[in-house]
Amino acid sequence: MLTARLPGVSLRTIGLAMLLLPVGLFSALVMTAIVRVAESSLEQRLQGEIELIARALAPLISRHIERGDAFMVRQSLEGVFDIGRVYGAAVYDHDGLLIARAGRADAQVRTSREAAVRVETGREGGTYRKVGQQDVYTFFTPLSGHGGRINGLLQVNRERAEIDAALNRLRIGSWVAWAATLGVIAVLLFFVYRRLIEWPLERLLDGMSAVAAGSRSARIEVRRPREFRSLGQAFNHMIEAVDRAEMEREASRSREIHLLGRLQETEKIAAIGRVAAGIAHELGAPLSVISGRSVRIRRRQPEADTEHDLEQIEQETWRLKRIVDQLLEYCRGTQREHRQLDLGSVVTSAVGAVVDEAAAADVNVCWEPPEETIFVLGDRVRLEIAVTNLLRNGLRHARSRVRASLKPSAGGHVLAIADDGPGVDDEDAGRVFEPFFTRQVSGRGTGLGLAIVSSVALEHEASARYAGRDEALGGARFELVLPAARPAMPSAEEPTHD
Repeated sequence: MLTARLPGVSLRTIGLAMLLLPVGLFSALVMTAIVRVAESSLEQRLQGEIELIARALAPLISRHIERGDAFMVRQSLEGVFDIGRVYGAAVYDHDGLLIARAGRADAQVRTSREAAVRVETGREGGTYRKVGQQDVYTFFTPLSGHGGRINGLLQVNRERAEIDAALNRLRIGSWVAWAATLGVIAVLLFFVYRRLIEWPLERLLDGMSAVAAGSRSARIEVRRPREFRSLGQAFNHMIEAVDRAEMEREASRSREIHLLGRLQETEKIAAIGRVAAGIAHELGAPLSVISGRSVRIRRRQPEADTEHDLEQIEQETWRLKRIVDQLLEYCRGTQREHRQLDLGSVVTSAVGAVVDEAAAADVNVCWEPPEETIFVLGDRVRLEIAVTNLLRNGLRHARSRVRASLKPSAGGHVLAIADDGPGVDDEDAGRVFEPFFTRQVSGRGTGLGLAIVSSVALEHEASARYAGRDEALGGARFELVLPAARPAMPSAEEPTHD
């Protein structure tokens, strides 16, 4: 509330004021009482000095009066006057008439009520009064002779200004000491505030400013006091929580972008599939007719030139039929439930399917199944088609060797197919999985093999990628990364054939 009412005042000023004002007021009250007690004590001490002098001098003066020795009385008073604290002294007879005087004193005290009381009662006492124009403290001591009869009165004076000056020095000294003590307290409070409040607050503000400037690595280290340490730890936890939230949000955004890309790619593939399916359907029947008729014509034993032409027609028809089959395979997809299966056995089946092609191309296919069974969730037929297409792609470009390998990794199980061919040019690396893109001579490839691999990968939430040149063989290396699945009972294995 106070800081809200005083927006331009710092916490330091408010804190010091709230601490010093009560302390100052309370200590001022205490100091006032102490000064009053000290003044009373000092005043009594200063008066007591005169009283002691008067009591010490009274017996000697009494003897001189009894002897009638006025000279010795004056000598005694002169000796007292030489004391610096005595302003004046006088001796009076029983009737109040002056016998002897030294310094400032009354000429006679016959009219003084205070002197009359002391003579009548025989009791000493002092009071403030005027001697001439000067304020003094006067102490009266009755003088008594033999038998206790009062035969005179001794007056000893001390200048009141001297007493007042001593009291003023006491007051000034006391209040100066109070002010100095309050100043020391203020300085101590300032340094305590700086050490315990302002410095930790500055660290907190520096950390907040760093975070506001965009730094997420800023941390606050405040060891004491405990409250600020807890506040700094809470701030650090808050920054860590913000970092985690931002990382999660960024990861979620990346997943959304990835899923959006997959969705767009799927929609694109679906559109291509619809077109390709229509083309394949329309081409299937005419191609079957052309193929059948060419076979029938060849059975009639035509001439040599006609035989050659028919062979060319049959080869091209077979090629068109293969393209149609691959288009249908690319567009078909699968709606069956994915089951847990042994990925190593899938690769083994695919290697067996290309043995004849490898022998015809004089290429050695190297495949060593892993020692441990690797399980994945998927459709065995579709996965075998994808692996077969990867092997055939390697066979088409290999010089003498194709190697298949399978190993687990942190991101999933990696199936790699590498060859010792020329590899993929940098400008073609981003297009190898596009439909109808081929690196072979025109007329020898359909450009759908790797596109089918990419389509199967999408079906299995996997990824197909070109991994660059293989370190061992020097040719292209393609990888199919499939998510892992937990091992299941042997009965859960999907049969090899549908």
